[in-house]
Amino acid sequence: MSERIEIESNVMDERRTTGYLEINRFNPAEKTRTALKKLALWWGLSLLSVLIPVFHFVLVPLFFFLGFFFARKGYKSEGQVLSGQTTCPHCGTEIKVAKADLNWPMTEICQSCARVVRMEKKEVVV
Repeated sequence: MSERIEIESNVMDERRTTGYLEINRFNPAEKTRTALKKLALWWGLSLLSVLIPVFHFVLVPLFFFLGFFFARKGYKSEGQVLSGQTTCPHCGTEIKVAKADLNWPMTEICQSCARVVRMEKKEVVV
């Protein structure tokens, strides 16, 4: 079940634009499953790299610790961005947001002006 949320974009100055993200929030079981999948992937690469002569001295520990890093990052994620759209506050170009982990603030690079566009949840004023 996806959810649409409003976002506010900026390029680290006073200019702001709005947009939206289609997201899928994770419950605790899904967070754990995602983290374990990432851990298994990196540890699997670690096991396979044992077979590579000489490089295995570096690759095995690297993939082993990357497994912990990405598993923790996956567990801390609130969910997954399925798609989205905003406008670059600097040049006004439409920016499509790609599928990614939902970690605030989100960032995308404007393909027109090469600025880093920072996206945050839009604050609801009561």
